[in-house]
Amino acid sequence: MAEAFLQVVLDNLASLIKEEIGLILGVDEEMHKLASTLTTLQAVLEDAEDKQLESRPIRDWLQKLSVLAYEIDDILDECNTHVSKLKHTRSKLSRLSLKKFLHGHKIGRRMKRVTKKLEGVAAERAKFHLREMPVDRPREVVASRETGSLLNHIDQIYGREEDKDKIVEILVNDVRENRDMSVLPIIGVGGLGKTTLAQLVFNDPRVVDHFDIGIWVCVSDNFELKTLVKAMIEAATGSAKAADLQQLDVVERQLWVLLSQKRYLIVLDDVWNDHQEKWFELKDTLSCGSTGASIIVTTRQKKVADIMGTLPPHCLKGISDENCWMLLKSRAFGPKEEAFPQLEMIGKQIVKKCVGVPLAAKALGGILRFKRTQEEWIYVKESELCKLSPEESLIMPALRLSYHHLPLELRQCFAYFAAFPKDHVIEKKELILLWIAHGHISSKENMDVEDVGNQICNELLLRSLLQSCFRYNKISMHALVHDLAQSVMESKVPGIRSDRNIPSASTIREVNFVEKTILFPKTFQQDMNISSILELTSLRVLYVKDGGINDLPPSIGNLKHLRYLNMSTSGISSLPNSICTLWNLQILNLNYCVRLVGLPKKLTSLHNLQHLYLSSCISLYEMPSNMRELTSLKTLSIFVVGAKIGNQLEELQCLNLSGELDIRHLERVKNHLDARKANIADKKNLKRLWLSWERNDLSNLEEDVGEKVLEALEPHPNLEFLHINGFAGRHLPRWMTNSTLGNIVEIEIRYCANCRHLPKLGELTHLKRLQLDNVGVEYIIEEEVGSGNRVKIQFPSLEKLYLLELSNLKSLSKEQENRGAFPNLERLCMSRCSSLIVQPLPSLQKLEYLYCSSSILALLSEQDIPRELDVDIDESLTCFPIEMLLKYSKLRSLTIDGAKEISVTREGLEAFKKLTHLRLSNCYTMTCIPQGMLQHLTALRSLDIFMCGELVELPEEIKHLHNLERIELSNLPKMVCLSQALQHLSALKFLYLTNLSKLESFPDQLPSLHKLGIIHCRKIVSVPALPNAIELSIGECPQLERRCQRGIGEDWHKIAHIRRLQIPYN
Repeated sequence: MAEAFLQVVLDNLASLIKEEIGLILGVDEEMHKLASTLTTLQAVLEDAEDKQLESRPIRDWLQKLSVLAYEIDDILDECNTHVSKLKHTRSKLSRLSLKKFLHGHKIGRRMKRVTKKLEGVAAERAKFHLREMPVDRPREVVASRETGSLLNHIDQIYGREEDKDKIVEILVNDVRENRDMSVLPIIGVGGLGKTTLAQLVFNDPRVVDHFDIGIWVCVSDNFELKTLVKAMIEAATGSAKAADLQQLDVVERQLWVLLSQKRYLIVLDDVWNDHQEKWFELKDTLSCGSTGASIIVTTRQKKVADIMGTLPPHCLKGISDENCWMLLKSRAFGPKEEAFPQLEMIGKQIVKKCVGVPLAAKALGGILRFKRTQEEWIYVKESELCKLSPEESLIMPALRLSYHHLPLELRQCFAYFAAFPKDHVIEKKELILLWIAHGHISSKENMDVEDVGNQICNELLLRSLLQSCFRYNKISMHALVHDLAQSVMESKVPGIRSDRNIPSASTIREVNFVEKTILFPKTFQQDMNISSILELTSLRVLYVKDGGINDLPPSIGNLKHLRYLNMSTSGISSLPNSICTLWNLQILNLNYCVRLVGLPKKLTSLHNLQHLYLSSCISLYEMPSNMRELTSLKTLSIFVVGAKIGNQLEELQCLNLSGELDIRHLERVKNHLDARKANIADKKNLKRLWLSWERNDLSNLEEDVGEKVLEALEPHPNLEFLHINGFAGRHLPRWMTNSTLGNIVEIEIRYCANCRHLPKLGELTHLKRLQLDNVGVEYIIEEEVGSGNRVKIQFPSLEKLYLLELSNLKSLSKEQENRGAFPNLERLCMSRCSSLIVQPLPSLQKLEYLYCSSSILALLSEQDIPRELDVDIDESLTCFPIEMLLKYSKLRSLTIDGAKEISVTREGLEAFKKLTHLRLSNCYTMTCIPQGMLQHLTALRSLDIFMCGELVELPEEIKHLHNLERIELSNLPKMVCLSQALQHLSALKFLYLTNLSKLESFPDQLPSLHKLGIIHCRKIVSVPALPNAIELSIGECPQLERRCQRGIGEDWHKIAHIRRLQIPYN
């Protein structure tokens, strides 16, 4: 990697020489000497990089050169910083001002000293007999001839159709009736395509239709139960909220709810764990699906397959040379260009080096992509780097060759990914910003530096050195490619232990307080404290996200080279004023700093700041004055409108913002002309916009002013997400139509009680999610008969509709015959819409989940009700008759919320023989579960009862629920005991009890139970016999905790065999 970094240093040096900074500083001779020596060294670095693989002395020499290059880079950066400051203040580049700088920083002496050391290192190169190689290789990133759709494209996968069909047949037909979950391992060497095969199976239409839910988890080295369960929840829900949950008990329950009674398919990709006990823990957690529930495991180790597999493993073989050639050819030529006949013969010899490994074929194809002469192809075929060695995997030579064919500016960007753990996934934009912070990329004549980074990222994807994730525009790296990146970053051969000590201060450019790593080279440092970190003055990147830091010391101002500071999710309430002296700071990430109340007043002196992330900084009350001075700013997550000049919306006028913007306290805007000055309509790179009025503010809310302000905040048509909150006007703006919001995907309108009419949102063809909360509208679709130019299908793409607290809502559509609306609706939530009347909508056939009141439920037809129903019982209904649900034959999951009493009939219960999940919540006055109700729910697998304050006990008839696997009881203050019938439930595996303040006793034994959780049940004094339990959690139960003390508690003999105990004192 040295040759790539040296080029960056040379570019910086050339820029300073060009501006005659050396002449003014009196170090012009040293600068030219440096440039000459560095240029001479760079000429031999290519050969040195190749030979270091087999030569320890050359490797050590390159390391010495790298350390010096870092030192030179710091000196040049200080020169650049001072010059930049002088230019900004429009001071003359006077000899006097720069000589003062020279004296203060002793820059001349440092430059002479480093020049002398560099000449000594340069003299050593003679003994290595290194060849000079041309350095004028094209350094531009070559534009792709194809679109990015070739990545992960089905046409690029060859020779795996038979493997795919075999596995699909097993999952869909062979194990569909298995009551226990099936585990199918896929075994193969690295790069053979195990993950690709699993992806083919996972996305096959037969598999998608067969399984209720699919979850993909990349496991790698981390097989900790909590981590895996959280990852599964996030994969299933598409939400990162599981990351905030700390208790294993809580995340397990959440996963159970997601998987219970479902035929799921889980892919555990790249598993290395060979500890049987860890697998048993996860297996127990996942044993809650329906028949046919399956797991695919990809691994390189047969031992892993032996431990986890319930089915014979699928041993993946290499693809044929012909398929390797097809894959290499698709990478080298693309879909539109025919292979050159004279190159095809050479190419078919090259693929023999791939030994059937698809990743090797893709990597070699990436190398050959821009080469069209026989000489270039023969060079690749005969390259010594392709020779195999016993210590290396089959694919490493091809991958290393791929690295050596990268243009210089791509090499550091590629190697930097080794800073992350294996299988790390990162947002594409964040990766690019980190490259920028380290100086790995720079702007070009007509291209912004971030656009250059995006182009480089796409190029690395195209060459198969990075890989894109399916969701959220994120990037990862294949494990074996990560090995290569690690070897490049560390300047060492894989498998050879480095004897380098902790790096010198000048080479430490990044500290990750969370991962406990420092760069460069990558070193783990277990004991870190913020004070010692702030002594590392060469830092470019400081990452203290969620690192337990509540205060940032003033010494942060010492980090004069710092470009990237990430303090997101930390507990800070303020930032030290010294942070405003960080002239080079480009990225400041304060997302989710919920205690942050303000920013330093002089923050606007950070003229190089480009990204200020403030998402979910809910306590932030005002902005620093004159934000307009941050002319480089591209991201500003939050802008809090102030009452004074310098804090108002016109500060946004000239800022070219992108991404998301949350404008708060719009009630402080007194004139709509001020709002127009924000110039939101011209911000074409904004994708997400929040507009909020605070109703509890002391300012008077004037409807007409609010309407004019909102009208003046018209966004650019590129907007994808819009949120309006607290708007006091009667009419939403005219721009909320298809012409302005043509690309909108999500709309949220909250707390707009005066608003009686919606714009024609049904005409927004890309709208997928709509949420209305406390809005005064009467209709969602408001279009009178005979109004002309009717839209045939209203809300054609809408998948999720949330109608919350809409007291005036009369109907979804004003027209009774508008039945073509909502054809793709999957989730519908109607809560506390007291005036709502729902007409039958045949388009609700695709509905998967419905939340509604009992009165609305009575108006729906059988086909309107999905498998999952959550019914909120109206306050006026004294008794909810269960037979109201008699006609809903598709129902499998039922939640009854707020019932005072429930009445049942035998006929009504007969209809629920297929019900698998029942939840009773907030039934405050219900004293008992109706007699006979549980007895007939013979398919029931899960029973949850929450917040039923008068409920005393579970009925004895629960003993008839032979399929019941899970019971959760929470906030039942009058429940005194659990029925002895529980001990007869042979399928019961999970029992969770929370806040049962009067519960005193259990059944004598619970022989089938696997997991028992007891929280805030203070009167329980003894646990039952638990012969088959594997986990017991106890919290806030003093008597029980004492009796369960390890070795000495009176109940210890009952629980000593349990593998996982989460109990105080233990």
